[in-house]
Amino acid sequence: MDFNLKNTKLWFGLAFMLGLVLRLARLGAIPLSDAEAAWALQSLNLVRGLPVEIGPQPGYVNLTALFFFILQSSNFAARLLPALAGSALVLAPLLFRERLGEKVTLALAFALALDPGLVALSRQAGSPILAVTTLILAWGAWRNGFLRLAGFLAGLALLSGSSLWFGALGLGLALLLARAFAPEISFKFEKEHVRPAALFALGTYLVLGSFFLLAPGGLSASLASIPAIFTALQELTDVTALRMLSALVFYQPLALILALVQLGRLRSQRNAMVIFLGFWLFAAILLALAYPARQISHLAWALIPLWVLATLEVVRWVQPIKPVIEMRAERIPESLHLNEDAFVSPADQPTSFNIHPVKVSDGIWETLGMAALTLILISFAWLNFIGISLHTFDQPTLQLRWLVTIGALILLALSAILVAFGWSTRVAAYGTLWGSLTALSLYSLAMTSFSANLHPAPSVEMWPDGPQAIPAPILLNQIDDLSEFSHGSAQALKITLIGIESPALNWLLRDWQLSEAQALSIASAPDLLITNQSFTGPELETAYRGADFLLRLYPGWNQATSAEWLRWIVLHELPQGQEPVLLWARSDLFPDSQNLVP
Repeated sequence: MDFNLKNTKLWFGLAFMLGLVLRLARLGAIPLSDAEAAWALQSLNLVRGLPVEIGPQPGYVNLTALFFFILQSSNFAARLLPALAGSALVLAPLLFRERLGEKVTLALAFALALDPGLVALSRQAGSPILAVTTLILAWGAWRNGFLRLAGFLAGLALLSGSSLWFGALGLGLALLLARAFAPEISFKFEKEHVRPAALFALGTYLVLGSFFLLAPGGLSASLASIPAIFTALQELTDVTALRMLSALVFYQPLALILALVQLGRLRSQRNAMVIFLGFWLFAAILLALAYPARQISHLAWALIPLWVLATLEVVRWVQPIKPVIEMRAERIPESLHLNEDAFVSPADQPTSFNIHPVKVSDGIWETLGMAALTLILISFAWLNFIGISLHTFDQPTLQLRWLVTIGALILLALSAILVAFGWSTRVAAYGTLWGSLTALSLYSLAMTSFSANLHPAPSVEMWPDGPQAIPAPILLNQIDDLSEFSHGSAQALKITLIGIESPALNWLLRDWQLSEAQALSIASAPDLLITNQSFTGPELETAYRGADFLLRLYPGWNQATSAEWLRWIVLHELPQGQEPVLLWARSDLFPDSQNLVP
């Protein structure tokens, strides 16, 4: 079970490729949300040479503009930088290998590759994943003596937006608190190493922050990320603290349980690294909950210490199966000096006992059998839970279903107790744990597929910021057909948005002649109008033909009932509020506009 890096390069490469595939698969299938499109439009305007006010994420805006220049603008290209950054995070444990150990490093690499939250954030344009990756990699490069690389990554981190300061503050608080309880914790800081790292950080900041001197506004935009944090203190969102904690429970139950067990071991054994990781996890969650403009994505910084603690615990249980040993007493008769005619019965003959260990079995099949039983009972309980979530039963049947579900788990506990007393405590413990780990791992993989939107139909997830954008192929097909009929070429019509503020819609129509207005002017006779439902009237309906389309969906997290929550756990479906818009096309654009016959 001892790992050597020379023999595990293939496994680390597999972890990286697995993370990369999960982050790139169907990356452009889901339309950009308003939050994503706002960043992507800045990159697009930068490439087109249009005036643009770069927001406090110049690193994303400038590098994505470079991708647009090479690959053309698309949903895929808009999300490519976060996907690459999230994939690079999978290799970060290698920079902490000597402190974590080979087994923890390898397990952590796979955990970071498959974590549902990190996968979701790596597939969102402008997400905090760039700040998380660059800061963690810069830290690891610094402690390994790669000063120029650390400086380059630190420069990228400074360009990654407000999320950087959340991470830096959480790390700083964790270090201060941990040193108060464990003075042996230290952070290497050698003054002679500062100069080369600082020069590379400054060079990266100036070159990439100014987009190779083509957009100097990015330099000031990066500095604006600090006051942006305080400005957001006045903004309140509908994301409750309970929903943020629910995201950890529903998406990372495996990591959460293992991390809590590892922290519980501090009562019996003091470990400075575990103390630091515990304070880091606590600080990251506390900062995310305390921030008024909280979003689920702010929990990104908590996922790193969470998984490190979890992998520290899991490697304690990934051990070779040991044989079952019992202590048995062997009777040894003592020799007596008696006369030849004397007779002593065996019962009266003095004896002594030799107690020695005896191998009863190898323990392999017994442990695997207990693991299989655990997996079967958990699967049975889960299938009953699915039935409760997806179907409506009368009250007696519903109570019976819950009793069967809970009874399966009670039967599992009784089985483990009987095996421990009747056979072997080690077989019961390892079999139950391995079966439970297998079940929770399968659940985590399912949550990863949901968070990555690898299913044919879009699911309702917690990690995206803001409402969900609607795929609009019908809208694009309609206006493409109108353009072909009226002008003989695509994208030849002028579109005006009236009273709609939607970066997602602006991004969808980025290749059209688009303008925005707050009031309706029929005299200007625009080709196409897209309005909200309040812009209607006889004059508009006389000169235009209209159709409605959905623009956004608002998941009803705070209004969901217990039955709807149960259904979401299984299918990730939730009732959503709808925001429709109206598409108005001038009547003379239609082929039948000259037909006067009613």
